[in-house]
Amino acid sequence: MFDEAQKEFDKSVRTMAENSLLKKLNKQGLQRVDLSDEKFNELLLDEIEILKADGKKVGAGVGIGIVLSLITGGIF
Repeated sequence: MFDEAQKEFDKSVRTMAENSLLKKLNKQGLQRVDLSDEKFNELLLDEIEILKADGKKVGAGVGIGIVLSLITGGIF
């Protein structure tokens, strides 16, 4: 069950990274066909790492916010 959830999560991250990368390429006036598969995959892996790093930052921020709320009595 956990393996399926991880695979689905990885697939979702890859899809988001592909969409983000294609948008960035379009802003620069490039199309997917302008890049070799090797170069596109390299850029895609970089974009996946960016998304993961951003996710960790958001998670840390949420965690800190919850802890501060508990300490100050904001939630309950």
